[in-house]
Amino acid sequence: MKITAQDLLRFGVIDKVVTEPTGGAHRDPQAAIERAGSAIETALSEFAGLSADEIVDRRAQKYLAIGRAL
Repeated sequence: MKITAQDLLRFGVIDKVVTEPTGGAHRDPQAAIERAGSAIETALSEFAGLSADEIVDRRAQKYLAIGRAL
């Protein structure tokens, strides 16, 4: 089974690949935290102005679509 971050992105399972700092997150944890935080902030901003029902519907549609385009 081939499952890489790029595969998951292509299949629509994930929204974004957050790159690690050079040498890995363990070498620069602060940079890793900042990158992850920025990615989370961006992802959450996509829900601004939407109702709870709209958010649930969008997420449901996203996950129901996984595998349909394979």
